Amino acid sequence: MSRIIGYCNSRQRSALIIRQLLKTLVLAISLSVLHLTAYPQTISVVTQQEPPPEAKVQTAYILRNAAINGARLPEISSLDIPLLIRESDRVGAAMHLQLPEYTYIQTRLSRELNQRGKLIEHSSAYEAYPLKVNGHHRHVISMISEDGVPLSPKRLKQERLEAAKEIEEAERENTSELSGVPPTGTEKYITAGIGLSQAGDGVWVGVSQFLQKCSFEKPRYERLADRYMIALNIHSCSGNNSTPRERYMAEMAGVVWIDAVDKVVARLEAWPMRAATEQEREAAAPEVETLVYEQMRLKNGLWVPKRIRLNAIGKSALFNGIDRDMTFEFSIYQHYNTEVNELQQVTLKSKP
Repeated sequence: MSRIIGYCNSRQRSALIIRQLLKTLVLAISLSVLHLTAYPQTISVVTQQEPPPEAKVQTAYILRNAAINGARLPEISSLDIPLLIRESDRVGAAMHLQLPEYTYIQTRLSRELNQRGKLIEHSSAYEAYPLKVNGHHRHVISMISEDGVPLSPKRLKQERLEAAKEIEEAERENTSELSGVPPTGTEKYITAGIGLSQAGDGVWVGVSQFLQKCSFEKPRYERLADRYMIALNIHSCSGNNSTPRERYMAEMAGVVWIDAVDKVVARLEAWPMRAATEQEREAAAPEVETLVYEQMRLKNGLWVPKRIRLNAIGKSALFNGIDRDMTFEFSIYQHYNTEVNELQQVTLKSKP
């Protein structure tokens, strides 16, 4: 089912806009959330495809005298870690403000146990299209394939019609309530809501949460995806999580990799503390990942989400009722801007 990804609140709009917008979308969306909408009561996120992800993250320690573009890296002991964390949060959040200008493809992979204990897998792909209404940003997404099979033209048209209806509904309602977006406040990296429900189930998964609420230790330089990173161990996230959807953080440890040049988080990985030793982290296979937030760098230097995974199978008590493995993959980012300038006008602008 289609979902709308909200970026901020908006006022009511005429039904005429919706009809005209639908015509534009049906013609223009041959390509393909801020927040994730995965299944009923599950949110969504945001994307450009780089080479397929490696089966396992490969990292390697680099020498203290390693250099970037001929410039020597500063001594790790000279780094101001609290300043680095604040700067990463600020820079990453600023970059994510540009995401509403991009289309992308979002692929959702779900694994869960049925009543017989058999693991059931399901996949679906969605096109996400940015929409700007008088300065307010959001994405509208609609399904384009299910379990690897493209939707029929009739089903595709129906999905887009539902997307248009949800746009109209969002114009009447508070966007935050519709999409499960947390209350707006300071700018932050995109946050994914997974398994959200009216009953209060589900969790928020995001980078800014960890940067703002955790402590960090053992800084070192590592190599990740052919770039130099500052790796930091995550610990002590307890005592700062007022909402049940973030309390799982108090039980987590992990590692964050911050790009040494761009100061943006390239990868964050976290797991229950009982598996927090260095040996267990390095030996962990992708199948035992618990929480992963990966980003990729576009050619223009913008960092965007690439993969977000929460493997909560058997961990429902920790993850506020979530008991499945959800992965969101993002690909084919393209720079577009769909804007409603007036009540009677919808324009599509393509940017280089």
